[in-house]
Amino acid sequence: MYSIFKFGRSMADDDSFIFISSLQHNVNCVNGHKSKHHSETMTKFVLLLLVLAPLVGAFGVPSRRQFVQGAIGSAAAIVAAPALAKTTGKTTEYYTPAPHSLDGKLMVVTGGTAGLGLETGKRLASAGASVVLTSRTASKGSAAVDSVKQYAKERGIVNDKVYSVVLDLDDLESVKTFTDRLSATVGPQKTNVLINNAGVMAIPDRELTKDGFERTFQSNHLGHFVLTAKMMDRLAPDARIINVSSEAYLFASGGIDFQNLNGEKNYGPWSSYGQSKLANIFFTNELQQRADAAGRPLTTYSLHPGAVQTDLARNMMGTEKWESMKKEGLQGLDKIFFSALAKLTLTVEDGASTQVYLAAADDLPAKGGAFFTDMKIADVQKFATNTEAAGKLWTVSEQLGQVEFKL
Repeated sequence: MYSIFKFGRSMADDDSFIFISSLQHNVNCVNGHKSKHHSETMTKFVLLLLVLAPLVGAFGVPSRRQFVQGAIGSAAAIVAAPALAKTTGKTTEYYTPAPHSLDGKLMVVTGGTAGLGLETGKRLASAGASVVLTSRTASKGSAAVDSVKQYAKERGIVNDKVYSVVLDLDDLESVKTFTDRLSATVGPQKTNVLINNAGVMAIPDRELTKDGFERTFQSNHLGHFVLTAKMMDRLAPDARIINVSSEAYLFASGGIDFQNLNGEKNYGPWSSYGQSKLANIFFTNELQQRADAAGRPLTTYSLHPGAVQTDLARNMMGTEKWESMKKEGLQGLDKIFFSALAKLTLTVEDGASTQVYLAAADDLPAKGGAFFTDMKIADVQKFATNTEAAGKLWTVSEQLGQVEFKL
């Protein structure tokens, strides 16, 4: 493994090399005696990326360094999760709710135009739920609605209660007015399940939103915090709130750096992503505690969907290249690369199962605030249970979002 790191260092940079080395240590600490298989998985993946790095131009990535940096992070996302150590990348059978089991329920899925969000919408709608998919643009939302309806129709279900509502998490004004657009679309019906699914992953360079916040922080945490606050009056009394986190929270083992929420001191694609995923867990736990204290019977969950092929590929190759490949198909080196990647990652269908399960199942554990992976409760590391930090994040999020979160 050391020789691989040495070679990798020459092709990436010191930060990437240090990150791989520390990752190896973290995997050992987190997974204990089970880490050997995970180490082997990472070794194979790093070998793959190093072999392909000299050919990086064919993937449309500007430099070997950028390719290696992105791929190293993707390898980390893979080996951090015990469920992903299987050679097939598949964890369980797809979870699909029974037809009509969700009749009469309204479910809102953020980021519903692609990936996990779209797949989630398809399965919930096929079970009879009224589904609202949020989208950054009306055109993408319309296409997603058509896709969901067609999916349900192919399974013998005609569901006309599938909608799209525009939501831009990178614009807090859009977030704060979302409930107005939701009411105009579905009327006064209360929402039974809110799935905070949308987000960004390991943006290479620091970007600021319209509101002046680092984009990873706002897209993955602050935007959803404000949205959920504004949705409180639109939720059913026993609503479920599901926050899609990730075991990438392990990258933030030092906790939330409240002096660097916007990457103002330093910015790292994966450290910022990890911090945002830890924020998801903190938000989930703090919301559950405050709801319990207020006597409100809502239930919150956070989850790790797994390292999903589409998310990792988009990160490593860039959105433009990824969209081009979807239209033109895989050829040459792209096909070789994705064949290898498929052995180590989950399909969207696999990855969506846990959040669909949490949204639809009747037999969920009573424990609110729990973290799930592979449709089972999983323990998180001690630093992710820091109630003082979770409370501070809540207060800071209210201040930054200029919103009062009333329960």
